[in-house]
Amino acid sequence: MQRAARTNLILLAVVALLGIGVWLQVRHEVDQFEPPLSAIDPGTVQTLEVRCLHCTARVFERVNGQWQMRAPYALAADATKVERLLAIAGSGVRSRRPLAELDATKIGLAPPLMSLRIDAQALDFGMTDAFNGDRYVRSDDVIAMVPDRFSPYLLATPESELDPHLLPPGRTPTTLVIDGKQSMARAAAWSAARATEISARAGASTPADAISVEIQLDDGTTIHYQLSHTEGSVIAHREQPALDYTLDASQAEALLAEPDAP
Repeated sequence: MQRAARTNLILLAVVALLGIGVWLQVRHEVDQFEPPLSAIDPGTVQTLEVRCLHCTARVFERVNGQWQMRAPYALAADATKVERLLAIAGSGVRSRRPLAELDATKIGLAPPLMSLRIDAQALDFGMTDAFNGDRYVRSDDVIAMVPDRFSPYLLATPESELDPHLLPPGRTPTTLVIDGKQSMARAAAWSAARATEISARAGASTPADAISVEIQLDDGTTIHYQLSHTEGSVIAHREQPALDYTLDASQAEALLAEPDAP
């Protein structure tokens, strides 16, 4: 027992030392950084645009404190995903050089591979260098070398940045009709339901046995879904815009419980 206890203590000490070493390495790296890309306050930002050569452009706007996607969809955005994009402006910079010292075409900035516009400030992203994997980022006439931990966010699909709820946050169903039957008892379940994944619809057709759902909201808008089962999950096919919301089995059961009697 004593030998086992000593072994455990030694292992804990080794783990602690490794953790301290990693922390010191990260701290040393951070200490070497220059000021971040931008000093902009994310809390004051009203508009955000992402464009790139090999992705779909996205436009976001803060409305009454809530982020909305304006393009390519006019739907509520996932605030966490938008904040992740905003955080790019606060990335640490390893070094800066005047734009005139570099060939913008050779480093992927003419045209830029990716662009992020935060209100009136534009950040253009080029290639990464071969030594540190830092990305060339242009802001006005300055090129910053920034450790690239953000490219996947810039290249994300717009569907992945939508709010995962089936109904718009803050909106209340006034009418819920499932397969032609009133089912307001299920309204709370529909308001709470969150998709595990959202994707663009591959085709216009839905299975013949799909369950039709019509939801009227308190702002007068109407949303139509067709629900179908596939490989242990349920897909809520939204009519407009044409999107597929994947639901886990437990949520689907709550949504499709026996409706109220007419």
